[in-house]
Amino acid sequence: MAPISEDEDEDVKRAMAEALDRDGKPYRKNGEFRATRVSVATPVETILADGREETKNVAAPGDFVVNGPGGEHYVVKPEVFAARYQRKRGARDVYLARGEIIAILNPLGHAIRFWASWGEVQTGAADCMIADMFDPATRKRAGQPYIIGRAEFEQTYRRVRLPSRRRF
Repeated sequence: MAPISEDEDEDVKRAMAEALDRDGKPYRKNGEFRATRVSVATPVETILADGREETKNVAAPGDFVVNGPGGEHYVVKPEVFAARYQRKRGARDVYLARGEIIAILNPLGHAIRFWASWGEVQTGAADCMIADMFDPATRKRAGQPYIIGRAEFEQTYRRVRLPSRRRF
Protein backbone atom coordinates (compact mmCIF):
# COMPACT_ATOMS: atom_id res chain seq x y z
CA MET A 1 0.00 0.00 0.00
CA ALA A 2 1.28 3.47 -0.87
CA PRO A 3 2.29 5.78 1.98
CA ILE A 4 -0.31 8.25 3.21
CA SER A 5 0.26 11.72 1.82
CA GLU A 6 -0.11 14.75 4.06
CA ASP A 7 -3.03 15.91 1.89
CA GLU A 8 -4.84 12.55 2.19
CA ASP A 9 -4.35 12.54 5.98
CA GLU A 10 -5.61 16.13 6.34
CA ASP A 11 -8.61 15.54 4.03
CA VAL A 12 -9.74 12.44 5.96
CA LYS A 13 -9.28 14.12 9.34
CA ARG A 14 -11.14 17.25 8.21
CA ALA A 15 -14.08 15.18 6.87
CA MET A 16 -14.22 13.14 10.10
CA ALA A 17 -14.12 16.24 12.31
CA GLU A 18 -16.84 18.02 10.34
CA ALA A 19 -19.10 14.95 10.36
CA LEU A 20 -18.54 14.28 14.10
CA ASP A 21 -19.36 17.91 14.94
CA ARG A 22 -22.42 17.97 12.67
CA ASP A 23 -23.91 14.47 13.03
CA GLY A 24 -22.14 12.68 15.89
CA LYS A 25 -24.29 10.83 18.43
CA PRO A 26 -23.30 9.89 22.00
CA TYR A 27 -22.58 6.26 22.88
CA ARG A 28 -21.33 4.33 25.91
CA LYS A 29 -19.28 1.13 25.98
CA ASN A 30 -20.96 -1.99 27.32
CA GLY A 31 -19.57 -5.22 28.61
CA GLU A 32 -16.51 -6.40 30.43
CA PHE A 33 -12.99 -5.68 29.32
CA ARG A 34 -9.87 -7.58 30.27
CA ALA A 35 -6.84 -5.37 30.71
CA THR A 36 -3.22 -5.98 31.59
CA ARG A 37 -0.66 -3.36 32.51
CA VAL A 38 2.56 -4.15 30.65
CA SER A 39 6.03 -3.86 32.17
CA VAL A 40 8.00 -4.07 28.90
CA ALA A 41 7.38 -2.64 25.43
CA THR A 42 4.77 -4.92 23.83
CA PRO A 43 3.69 -4.87 20.16
CA VAL A 44 -0.10 -4.94 19.77
CA GLU A 45 -2.04 -5.52 16.56
CA THR A 46 -5.73 -4.70 16.48
CA ILE A 47 -7.39 -7.36 14.35
CA LEU A 48 -11.08 -6.97 13.61
CA ALA A 49 -13.74 -9.67 13.70
CA ASP A 50 -13.51 -10.00 9.90
CA GLY A 51 -9.75 -10.70 10.15
CA ARG A 52 -8.58 -7.32 8.85
CA GLU A 53 -5.81 -5.45 10.63
CA GLU A 54 -7.05 -2.09 11.90
CA THR A 55 -3.82 -0.77 13.38
CA LYS A 56 -0.50 -1.63 15.00
CA ASN A 57 0.84 -0.03 18.13
CA VAL A 58 3.45 -0.62 20.82
CA ALA A 59 2.38 -0.57 24.46
CA ALA A 60 5.09 1.18 26.49
CA PRO A 61 5.88 0.07 30.05
CA GLY A 62 2.94 1.16 32.21
CA ASP A 63 0.40 1.16 29.36
CA PHE A 64 -2.61 -1.12 29.41
CA VAL A 65 -3.45 -3.66 26.73
CA VAL A 66 -7.22 -3.97 26.66
CA ASN A 67 -9.09 -6.93 25.21
CA GLY A 68 -12.57 -5.82 24.15
CA PRO A 69 -15.73 -7.92 24.11
CA GLY A 70 -15.29 -8.44 20.35
CA GLY A 71 -11.81 -9.90 20.91
CA GLU A 72 -9.90 -6.89 19.61
CA HIS A 73 -6.75 -5.78 21.46
CA TYR A 74 -5.70 -2.16 21.80
CA VAL A 75 -3.33 0.04 23.80
CA VAL A 76 -4.55 2.59 26.35
CA LYS A 77 -2.28 5.07 28.15
CA PRO A 78 -2.51 4.97 31.98
CA GLU A 79 -4.14 8.40 32.39
CA VAL A 80 -6.80 7.59 29.77
CA PHE A 81 -7.33 4.12 31.25
CA ALA A 82 -7.94 5.60 34.72
CA ALA A 83 -10.55 7.97 33.29
CA ARG A 84 -12.28 5.45 31.02
CA TYR A 85 -12.31 2.14 32.97
CA GLN A 86 -13.05 0.96 36.50
CA ARG A 87 -12.19 -2.40 38.00
CA LYS A 88 -15.11 -4.79 38.28
CA ARG A 89 -15.71 -5.52 41.95
CA GLY A 90 -14.32 -8.91 42.96
CA ALA A 91 -12.62 -9.59 39.62
CA ARG A 92 -8.95 -9.52 38.71
CA ASP A 93 -7.97 -7.78 35.46
CA VAL A 94 -11.65 -7.29 34.52
CA TYR A 95 -12.93 -3.75 34.01
CA LEU A 96 -16.12 -1.91 33.14
CA ALA A 97 -16.00 1.09 30.83
CA ARG A 98 -17.17 4.52 31.87
CA GLY A 99 -17.63 7.74 29.96
CA GLU A 100 -19.02 8.50 26.54
CA ILE A 101 -17.85 8.80 23.00
CA ILE A 102 -19.39 10.56 20.07
CA ALA A 103 -19.57 8.47 16.91
CA ILE A 104 -20.77 8.37 13.31
CA LEU A 105 -20.73 5.98 10.40
CA ASN A 106 -17.72 6.64 8.13
CA PRO A 107 -18.85 9.84 6.34
CA LEU A 108 -16.61 9.27 3.32
CA GLY A 109 -18.42 6.16 2.11
CA HIS A 110 -15.21 4.34 1.18
CA ALA A 111 -12.29 2.69 2.96
CA ILE A 112 -10.16 5.22 4.83
CA ARG A 113 -6.78 5.49 6.50
CA PHE A 114 -5.04 8.22 8.45
CA TRP A 115 -2.34 8.80 11.04
CA ALA A 116 -3.95 8.16 14.43
CA SER A 117 -3.09 10.20 17.53
CA TRP A 118 -0.80 7.39 18.76
CA GLY A 119 1.44 7.79 15.70
CA GLU A 120 0.42 4.74 13.66
CA VAL A 121 -1.75 4.37 10.59
CA GLN A 122 -5.31 3.32 11.29
CA THR A 123 -7.47 1.87 8.53
CA GLY A 124 -11.20 1.36 8.28
CA ALA A 125 -13.70 -0.13 5.85
CA ALA A 126 -16.40 1.89 4.11
CA ASP A 127 -18.81 0.92 6.90
CA CYS A 128 -16.48 1.57 9.87
CA MET A 129 -17.42 3.88 12.71
CA ILE A 130 -15.53 7.07 13.52
CA ALA A 131 -15.39 7.93 17.22
CA ASP A 132 -13.87 10.47 19.58
CA MET A 133 -13.94 10.74 23.36
CA PHE A 134 -16.66 13.11 24.48
CA ASP A 135 -17.44 15.13 27.60
CA PRO A 136 -21.24 15.30 28.00
CA ALA A 137 -20.97 18.20 30.47
CA THR A 138 -19.22 20.50 28.00
CA ARG A 139 -20.46 18.69 24.88
CA LYS A 140 -16.95 18.85 23.48
CA ARG A 141 -14.99 16.05 21.91
CA ALA A 142 -11.32 15.37 22.55
CA GLY A 143 -10.24 16.09 18.97
CA GLN A 144 -8.47 12.75 18.52
CA PRO A 145 -10.77 10.70 16.28
CA TYR A 146 -10.21 7.01 15.79
CA ILE A 147 -11.77 4.11 13.92
CA ILE A 148 -13.86 1.29 15.39
CA GLY A 149 -14.78 -1.66 13.17
CA ARG A 150 -18.53 -1.80 12.58
CA ALA A 151 -19.03 -5.29 14.05
CA GLU A 152 -16.97 -4.40 17.13
CA PHE A 153 -18.89 -1.15 17.55
CA GLU A 154 -22.28 -2.85 17.37
CA GLN A 155 -21.15 -5.47 19.87
CA THR A 156 -19.60 -3.02 22.32
CA TYR A 157 -21.50 0.30 22.27
CA ARG A 158 -25.03 1.48 22.97
CA ARG A 159 -26.59 4.84 22.23
CA VAL A 160 -27.21 7.18 25.19
CA ARG A 161 -29.25 10.31 25.60
CA LEU A 162 -27.69 13.49 26.79
CA PRO A 163 -29.61 15.55 29.32
CA SER A 164 -31.16 18.57 27.67
CA ARG A 165 -29.43 21.84 28.25
CA ARG A 166 -31.22 24.17 30.62
CA ARG A 167 -31.98 27.60 29.29
CA PHE A 168 -32.35 30.40 31.81
